[in-house]
Amino acid sequence: MFFENKGPFKLSYIKSKCEISGINFDGKISDIKSLNDAKKNDISFLDNSKYIKYLKSTSAGFCILKQKHAKFLPSTCKPIISESPLNDFIKVSILFYPDARYDKHSNLYLSKTQLQKKYKKVKFGKNVNISKNVIIGHNTTIGNNVIIESGCNIGNNVIINSNVIIKNTYIGKNSIINFGCVLGKIGFGYKLINNKIEIIPHVGKVLIGDNCNIGSYCVIDRGSFSNTRVGNNTSLDNFVHIAHNTEIGENCFIAGQVGIAGSTIIGNNVMIGGQAGVSGHLNIGNNVKIGGKSGVVKDINDNESVMGYPAVSIKDFLKNEKK
Repeated sequence: MFFENKGPFKLSYIKSKCEISGINFDGKISDIKSLNDAKKNDISFLDNSKYIKYLKSTSAGFCILKQKHAKFLPSTCKPIISESPLNDFIKVSILFYPDARYDKHSNLYLSKTQLQKKYKKVKFGKNVNISKNVIIGHNTTIGNNVIIESGCNIGNNVIINSNVIIKNTYIGKNSIINFGCVLGKIGFGYKLINNKIEIIPHVGKVLIGDNCNIGSYCVIDRGSFSNTRVGNNTSLDNFVHIAHNTEIGENCFIAGQVGIAGSTIIGNNVMIGGQAGVSGHLNIGNNVKIGGKSGVVKDINDNESVMGYPAVSIKDFLKNEKK
């Protein structure tokens, strides 16, 4: 974790601080987690019925959810009934990770002499700021004006070009991060709670696989309650934005100016044309092709090719164009 967990907390304490009326029993909570990642001492939530399949198999000890969804919980998980599960989970998240709502910079950067001593098989450009506990693999090259913040892990044979900012991120071997990228910043997550805009804590990471190529001026947001992933051998063109919790599979090619909204899952061998937009919380199958300037607003099955707004099969798109 890149952020300090202020817990554990007792549920009675959480109830008093977060004003969650649905807590009518006690117990100690170690952490907040997504349904998939939670363990028996963790608390999770369900706010979208699309994720009931994950609710049924969660290992969480406690889950904030609506009454109508409680019947899907495994017997090992206690329900905390709420009319606004996401709002209440955000309150709990802020209690555990108050610092994860902001992007702060370290003042503890290594000097040029310290860099050369610690990373003997790494090449550095000018004006590089590397925090003290960053791991950088052998034969990696770091360009000018690069900032790599605390806890990041950079693999072997990686090229990081100039003017890149990296935080809350792991990068696999043989990957290239091109000019001007920002990796691991907080995502665009806000919620109106009690007539006040609350920034949702983003405690997740950005995980970039091996042999990836991230084009210039791409922005990849870290996850909120899970991680943002880019699979092995995937390439992003310039000016691509990947939002929080998005997962992109292996061997994908994503052209310039594509935007992918949060919590969308994209399969392997997917190709997305330039300036296409993909809505959040969607499942895009394997071997899918999405035409340029398309707007994807619903799930796409394996092996489909779509185009247009809203995106439809290529066959239907061409048929409509002829009318």
